[in-house]
Amino acid sequence: GVEGAGKKTIVTIPVDQIGNDQPIEIVNERWMSDELKVLVRSRHSDPRIGENSFDLTRIDRSEPPAALFTVPEGYKITAAGAGRQPGGPRLPQRR
Repeated sequence: GVEGAGKKTIVTIPVDQIGNDQPIEIVNERWMSDELKVLVRSRHSDPRIGENSFDLTRIDRSEPPAALFTVPEGYKITAAGAGRQPGGPRLPQRR
């Protein structure tokens, strides 16, 4: 029930290119939802390694509960470095 735009690419490896006695067909397929801004279907099929697929299902478009966006009771904001003892160990700094 979600509209999307996709692309399907097929690559064929000709006979005897890699020791194969028949052509090998590799299929890549990706479908994106412009509305949801997410990948809704992906499929990769290669007879040498099998098939791998992904389908986004059970999409719920209802509003999430407001409780998900409220600060939990007892939550306290402290300044960076608060609670560290003077002269105590320091966290490594990212560079």
